[in-house]
Amino acid sequence: MPFGIPQTETREFDFKKQCTFRQGASGIGVQVIRDSEIWYVDSGKANAVAGNGRTWNGAFLTIAAAIAAAGDDDIIYVAPGDYEISAALAVTQSGLTIIGPNRSCNDYKALVYSDGAMNLMNIDANNVSITGLGFSTVGGNGDCIVLSATTVSYKCYIAHCRFDGYSKTGSGITCDTTNDTPDLTVEHCLFRSFSAEAIDSNATRAVYRHNMIWVTAGSVGIDFKQTAGNRPDNMAYGNMIIGSNSTDTGIKIASTEPTDGTLLIANNVVTNCNLNITQDKSDAGVVNNGTYGNGTAPFQVDPNA
Repeated sequence: MPFGIPQTETREFDFKKQCTFRQGASGIGVQVIRDSEIWYVDSGKANAVAGNGRTWNGAFLTIAAAIAAAGDDDIIYVAPGDYEISAALAVTQSGLTIIGPNRSCNDYKALVYSDGAMNLMNIDANNVSITGLGFSTVGGNGDCIVLSATTVSYKCYIAHCRFDGYSKTGSGITCDTTNDTPDLTVEHCLFRSFSAEAIDSNATRAVYRHNMIWVTAGSVGIDFKQTAGNRPDNMAYGNMIIGSNSTDTGIKIASTEPTDGTLLIANNVVTNCNLNITQDKSDAGVVNNGTYGNGTAPFQVDPNA
């Protein structure tokens, strides 16, 4: 510590340039677990030479390199830049946290994309946190983030991310139909122009809140598929969904809903979809959702609004 400043100093500091935490950091929106390591990624390094990933000056050039080096409960910081991938980013470390520079779901400071037909990220681990990144499938078909493709993945968290589908084949976030994704939380994200679904939900106790979703023709905003009818207790609230009024659906509740009322769909605002909210099984748990149509196309209005 600098001379005259005790180690228990708690006043605010303003870091004007990049800051490297050699032993971990707390109190900056990140809780560092004991023995966790911090890794750095910067695709725009001036010398364009990858380091060992332990400092900003020695940062990796790719997110894939940082994921390969990281262990359970580690933290990866991603600097602004474009991050093209040639294979899906595979997250298998429990407790891994990846933090990008985007402080709004509208930001494009850090963008993960591919020019090929592939998923951008596969998550097969518990307690994974992804925040502050942009994902784009502009170059090819595929899903942006797929959860639980090979194993059940508990308590994952995705926030402040942007997902752009460019009307390609795929979804923004997909829960695999074979394995469950219990306690998934997706909040404060933006989804735009996915040909399948913005969120393909097939999880137990998932929460989708305060997201902004633009639904393209023939697509679905949030699709509660609930395969085999055994994944109950999901919530979607406070989401803003706007459609193209052309064979699209804002929120879709499948007939495989486990039991009447095991979904809570509340306080969402859905507008201009051909079907704003569908309730194939029942309307139990669907309450206080504001819907609006242009008066020319049919749509289902929440009967409990």
